[in-house]
Amino acid sequence: MKRVSLTPAVFHLSDRLNRISESYGKQPIVPRGPALKPILDRLRQKVSEQLGVSQTHETVIFTASGTGAIAAAVGSCIDDRGVLIIANDVYGHRQADFCEQLGIRTIRYSLEPGKKPAMSEIEALVKEHQVGSIGMVHGCTSVCLLNPVKEVGELSKKMDLRLIVDAVASVFVEEIDMTNWHIDTLICSTNKGLHSNPDLSFCVVEKNHLEEMSQRPARIPYFDMGKTWKSQLSGSHPYTINIRALLEFEAAMDDFIERGGLNSRMGMYRDRLKILRDGYQRLGLKTLLRDDMEQQNIGTALYLPEGVDYESLATALADWDNGDDECYEIYSAQGELSGVVFRIFNMGEYSLATYERFISALEACIKQLQA
Repeated sequence: MKRVSLTPAVFHLSDRLNRISESYGKQPIVPRGPALKPILDRLRQKVSEQLGVSQTHETVIFTASGTGAIAAAVGSCIDDRGVLIIANDVYGHRQADFCEQLGIRTIRYSLEPGKKPAMSEIEALVKEHQVGSIGMVHGCTSVCLLNPVKEVGELSKKMDLRLIVDAVASVFVEEIDMTNWHIDTLICSTNKGLHSNPDLSFCVVEKNHLEEMSQRPARIPYFDMGKTWKSQLSGSHPYTINIRALLEFEAAMDDFIERGGLNSRMGMYRDRLKILRDGYQRLGLKTLLRDDMEQQNIGTALYLPEGVDYESLATALADWDNGDDECYEIYSAQGELSGVVFRIFNMGEYSLATYERFISALEACIKQLQA
């Protein structure tokens, strides 16, 4: 039975990427040997080229999940003036929590989940508290909506602020214009839209900002952005780096490029969402939406149907067996939406027919649970 993952955590990956583990097991690479530099150089160049920032930003890679890159960014990129965090989803609050735990002067602009931040309120808070940076999430995965990074970037430029953006759930699957949106630090992961394992994360950082960081100690030694950048420039890493994951990262990048890059990846997701969202509408499921907020490409947040609780629905889909040799894993909501909303994601190596079969299974499970 194939367990189809409709979650943002792990999912089936390409055969090309899966073969890396087997080949690496036969010929491992020493993490402090001469073979590391060309891998790092290629990867850092490919990321910069695909994001269109080869002249302005540098990529810094960490052995950690996306949360590690969040820690690296807030621990290294924020100066003593502090930061305003836009917290309108679970991950915005995570940024703010990390900053507070590190003793960073933090102004938390809290909003209900998925509500669009008001530029006038951001400007007023910045003027009142005189912070030097703004932190925010682009793809708010807890509500499956996109924050207005472009608008915040324009405000950041006007007010001469550094902008830190969590793009873990949006890089390589949503439009991101780092230059025109005035993003200083982009927080990324190798899974989600890139379709690799969650073993590595990386930050894409404006070069002058990196130079500033390299002159001051970071708050978290393992996630010292400036030190790591300097080390990777010379082809090494300050600590042991996961080279198998680096090779998987490169396989995923090469696959992304050869399939046509961002436009092709977004087109693939639109085809999946057409099947899924038409299906949700046909089943009478209500989508979580907010005024002036766009939906993410990677998934959809839905209100639980009447008379159906999340655990029962998740269990019914996980136990689904109608002869197609597939069952399905879905995802609960987070935070205050837990028990009200569930989420279905559409990442990984699955055919369009898989999503058609899922909609049929979802319909049958809901009818069974409502009977």
